[in-house]
Amino acid sequence: MGFTNDKVTEYINSYYKPVDEDLASFRELNEQNEVPLILRETEGFLSLLLEMTKPSHILEIGTAYGYSAVFFAKKCPGARITTIDRSAKMIAAAESNFSDREEGDRIDFRIGNADEVLDEMIAGMESSGNEDLFDFVFIDAGKSHYKEFFDRAERLTKPGSLIVCDNILMHGWTVDRSYEGAKRHRTNVKYMRQFIEYIHEREDLTVSLLSSGDGLAVIRLHE
Repeated sequence: MGFTNDKVTEYINSYYKPVDEDLASFRELNEQNEVPLILRETEGFLSLLLEMTKPSHILEIGTAYGYSAVFFAKKCPGARITTIDRSAKMIAAAESNFSDREEGDRIDFRIGNADEVLDEMIAGMESSGNEDLFDFVFIDAGKSHYKEFFDRAERLTKPGSLIVCDNILMHGWTVDRSYEGAKRHRTNVKYMRQFIEYIHEREDLTVSLLSSGDGLAVIRLHE
């Protein structure tokens, strides 16, 4: 459930339209098994962004069971998607979900710690002179590492591209530590606040914070 009022969320979700029946079934299965995935209203917003920007090379940090990577591939049929995760449980499920779908042919699944994988990608790009950069990035992984993920992703991204960070409100904990569960996640809260301050202090970025879902930061890199 998102951070907004439950009745508001229910109303918004009543207008949710999946890309196709396969994705609808994929979502329903994940929700039944309480697998982490993008919220319905978040998916709707991302769908609009993708239609407007028409990215050709998408980077995702945080694969889970592969739902959002499949969503990106279905929504952008000409795009290639690179997604990163390190969880053994997530890896096995994601690999199966990718292999079961034709969209999996356009998904490059990188396994390992995101910081290390991104560093390898940066080193490979610099040594080969490869200019095949990403034009859309979605960050949805360890909340205390958003700044590290962002800084690395930025080096792999074209000027003028979008970087979208999910769950920046963390059930409201980022805003008010009196919310239930906030004390157990105070380290994540600390680093998320620092990340939000960091992106807003940079004059070479255009940043919009949204309360949609569990909070989104939409960041445009200046050209």
